[in-house]
Amino acid sequence: MLSKLDLMTVKPDDHRNVISKWNRCMKGFFWNLLVFLFGIAVPTFLILLGGGRLNLETTIALSAGASAFSLMAINLFLSTRPPLLERWIGGLDRLYVTHKWTGISVLFLAIAHERIGMDFEKGQVATVGLAALAVEVAEVAFYMLLVLLLVSWMKRWPKLIRRFMPWPGGGNGDLLPYALWRWTHRALGLVFMALSFHQLFVRVPFEANTVADSYLNSMAAFGIVCFLYTQFGWLLRRRSYTVTDVTPHPAATIIQATPKRRGISARPGAFAVISAGRAGLREPHPFTVSGASEDGGLQFSIRGLGDYTRRVRERLQVGDTLYVDGCYGTFDYRKGPARQLWLAGGIGITPFLSFADNLTAEEQREIMLVYAVTTQDEAVGLERLDAAALRCRGFSFVVHQSDTDGRLTSEKLAEYAPFPLRDAGLWFCGPAPMREAILSQLRKDGNAPREVHFEQFEFR
Repeated sequence: MLSKLDLMTVKPDDHRNVISKWNRCMKGFFWNLLVFLFGIAVPTFLILLGGGRLNLETTIALSAGASAFSLMAINLFLSTRPPLLERWIGGLDRLYVTHKWTGISVLFLAIAHERIGMDFEKGQVATVGLAALAVEVAEVAFYMLLVLLLVSWMKRWPKLIRRFMPWPGGGNGDLLPYALWRWTHRALGLVFMALSFHQLFVRVPFEANTVADSYLNSMAAFGIVCFLYTQFGWLLRRRSYTVTDVTPHPAATIIQATPKRRGISARPGAFAVISAGRAGLREPHPFTVSGASEDGGLQFSIRGLGDYTRRVRERLQVGDTLYVDGCYGTFDYRKGPARQLWLAGGIGITPFLSFADNLTAEEQREIMLVYAVTTQDEAVGLERLDAAALRCRGFSFVVHQSDTDGRLTSEKLAEYAPFPLRDAGLWFCGPAPMREAILSQLRKDGNAPREVHFEQFEFR
């Protein structure tokens, strides 16, 4: 689950909302500036500083290579999902956006480094043999990098292309099964290690003890440590749970689990990365925590959207070990305005169930939940929503069934809400096309909420 914040319109007199928006924008700007500085600006400056008199082509090629290498190290750092950075910039989705565009930049910079000619005479290397080997290793690593990045982006290719290219991903519309996609990302770490060897021993136009050389060696060590952490750090982060109940529901598989020792601290609306100690279920996948009990027990409601989630329904059994790493995400209603509209589409109800469980009789906010499903049988957790409505006077909900009520539109949404949407914050979780259609209609109607928070599911 990827949480995202889209601030659309802000009332002029709401100073706190303006300040909050400004803080988020500044944090995003500052974070992207740091990535640019340490990934591109600093290595380029150091190449110019230590390279002496180089022709333009050589300078560009060296700068592109140093920048690509530094950005790869930063991307490996982002892969560790650092909790402090996630909370500071507003969620893992922003980290993933940076991760994606950094990867794209790496590809084009690597191509520039490989294709632009270099012409220099001086440089220090350990031995001639290692220098020659470093060049050969880089050639292989470059083409591996090219293939792996292109393969990992297959999930982003236009749907029109996907229709004409059958792939083992099955009927979920993906060219690439998640397991294969994950292995391509793991292999990128090995490519980085090969490029670190290239960086350490290749012939360069500056002395081995220059600041540029020290900086790139530091990035190599930093990236390798981050890669090793992504491969083995989960052994330290994860918590072991025992599956106590597996309930097949028409809309989802509902899993209950209790901690074997110390569990995770689950926040309302957060998600965790889970895997199971059973064949076919050992790949870690992120899912929203749809419920948490006082004894540390967790509930996950998992819809069969792809191969892995279907295997969960077919294979997971009571007594199995569930490994949980988390929690992540910043999808949280508690810092929102006094009036809130929660909109759930299908299995997107999961974070709102944990929201509803957290509501107390002292809750001062006015909250309306609209739960959109195709049929009544698809609705999950209605008894928990009923309990929340009885417990909290400010909370109410309605189930919108498209088979009887028709398609959910912005007009119907405004009718359901007991307050003007312009004065409320909108929390959304569900299919992206539904979100885009509703927000587009609200903008056209001049009824755009003060702020819009949404979660996006891309896990299969």
